[in-house]
Amino acid sequence: MNLFSTSSISNYWERFPTSLRLIIKARLWTAIGAGGVLYLSPIIFNSLGFSAEQIGSGITTAAFAGITTRLGAGHLLDKNYSYGKAIKVACLIAILSDLIFFYSQNFLAYICGQFFLGAAAGIYWPSVELAIPLSCDSSIKSSEGYSLARSADAIGVTLGILLGTVGTYFEFKRIIYLIDILCMLYIFNFLLNKLAINEIETEYKTKEDIDVKYKHTKRKSSLNWVKKLFPLLLITLFITGVMSLLQSILPLDLAKGGIIRTPFIEQRVATLLSIKLILLAIFQWPVGYILRNKNSTFKFKLCLISLFIGFIFLSLSNFLLNGYLLILVAFLPLTISLCIFLPSASDAIIKSSPIKYRGSAIALYSQCFGISSLIVPWMAGKLIDMYDTAFQLWLIVSLICIILLPICKKIK
Repeated sequence: MNLFSTSSISNYWERFPTSLRLIIKARLWTAIGAGGVLYLSPIIFNSLGFSAEQIGSGITTAAFAGITTRLGAGHLLDKNYSYGKAIKVACLIAILSDLIFFYSQNFLAYICGQFFLGAAAGIYWPSVELAIPLSCDSSIKSSEGYSLARSADAIGVTLGILLGTVGTYFEFKRIIYLIDILCMLYIFNFLLNKLAINEIETEYKTKEDIDVKYKHTKRKSSLNWVKKLFPLLLITLFITGVMSLLQSILPLDLAKGGIIRTPFIEQRVATLLSIKLILLAIFQWPVGYILRNKNSTFKFKLCLISLFIGFIFLSLSNFLLNGYLLILVAFLPLTISLCIFLPSASDAIIKSSPIKYRGSAIALYSQCFGISSLIVPWMAGKLIDMYDTAFQLWLIVSLICIILLPICKKIK
């Protein structure tokens, strides 16, 4: 039997609940639009003469807006606010940010675009993350749902970067904002028409199943559950900071060049980023599937070790004229580490949180993305401006990976 036949893939897809398939579809199209915006915007505004610190400040602004909206989104989700409506609100705000970015030529406009982009992300992420376990049934584990969701994210971002890369070759780099607008409009339309009915049925049935499964679980009104999540949140804060660096600082590092490594032109930077994201799309599902039954301690240790290896290669690339070869090698362990972390962290947060606080727990987890983006790009931008290279940055990050390894044993 051919496991890769069209019928086999179709049958595998059809086994998932309707609401889960709709959420996966929404995540795919969101990632297509966001992929180019998140990864190629630093290149666009670098070409306008913005410094690394200014670009980092814009990302910090987005993070600040995201932190604020995440708090509100998590609270509303705990109060049974519809995640479908929240996603639609996020789509509208994202469209506003794209319009600002498309026409921006100065630092103030760039900051405004980043603010609305961050606000949209702060509403979107807790909603789509909580939607996964709510859309799973007794036959589909949340870990499998998250692996599928992260695969959709990875494929979508890769496609978005590829489309943006094509735009750079045609000297139309800002096409990424038009693509994002079209994706947001499409998502808004099919969520408006399809998700509302399925969402009500899924939430009722899923909550009923959860109540039966956890009827003996004591629901504490205190915040003790937050303390238990601290080791996981600490590692999440670091790894989300790493993701922010790979998203915003790595393109600048490639464009500026290393100690010996020559600077890359915009098209080459976009091509290298596309390769990294293609690897993420390829490895996400196999890695998640292979490690699905491993405990969290093993997963996060392997994640940190892979990050360490990747950043050592990035550091060494500074000393070679053709350092891009080591950068390509670094992409492999860096990709594997993210493939381990993304589904594992979301699933661990859900399983470690009281049922009635899962909206707040997901928002707290998602907040790590905002907090790390608030601090890390700005600091990294100043470091690059100071030394005119990212060598010191990658070396520091690799050392932190080793320091955090003992904490992994405290994650259940």
